[in-house]
Amino acid sequence: MDFDLIIKRGYNFNIGKYVSDGFELFKKDIGGFIVATILAIVMSIIPFCGLLALGNFYKICRKVDAGEKVQAGDIFDFTDFWVYFKFMILLFVAIFILMIPIQVSMVPMIMAAKYGDGTGDVGTALFASGMGVWMILFILLIFAFAISFYFVQPLISIYRVQSVRKAYSLSWKIAKKNFFMILVFSLVVGVISELGIIACGIGILFTAPIGICIKYVSFKDILETQNQKQGL
Repeated sequence: MDFDLIIKRGYNFNIGKYVSDGFELFKKDIGGFIVATILAIVMSIIPFCGLLALGNFYKICRKVDAGEKVQAGDIFDFTDFWVYFKFMILLFVAIFILMIPIQVSMVPMIMAAKYGDGTGDVGTALFASGMGVWMILFILLIFAFAISFYFVQPLISIYRVQSVRKAYSLSWKIAKKNFFMILVFSLVVGVISELGIIACGIGILFTAPIGICIKYVSFKDILETQNQKQGL
């Protein structure tokens, strides 16, 4: 699938529609999604398979959306393992690089704690190192980093982009067209997904798959529906 048009012309990002459609998709196979969630948690215990499990969950969403039969074992599809392995390595490297400024800024604090002789030494060191500024910048970078990866998993799992570099490049080019809306949407979905923890944790088996379904319909609308309409 060619994504040049959606990158060039942009797209509409309808949060309300995605939340509503996501709930409707979940209702199509509530039991199947709950079982898939449990199996995804089990698969996530396997090293380097957490992202793969989520990618496979998006494949299940696509099957349910298309009215196809879903099997419990679909979550254990290792077809994209090596792609996700490279994706995981990329994430580790990126996070390590993002952490460097924080680690460097902590040096004055460590020195003050080790050699200082007053209670104000650590606070002074924190101020001198600009720790607060670095933390704010780090949080902003984490948000930008997360949004830049927003479309990577659907591109890999659903639209079969098997190069992590290409998937990330496409994801960033598409995501930056609606950066703020995707950020707000991600926060909303995060809240919805975590609501189940309130119900003694059991509710997460309902809210987590709902959150994934909501994100799936956003991927489908942007990468497929709107992209195809622009190509007509």
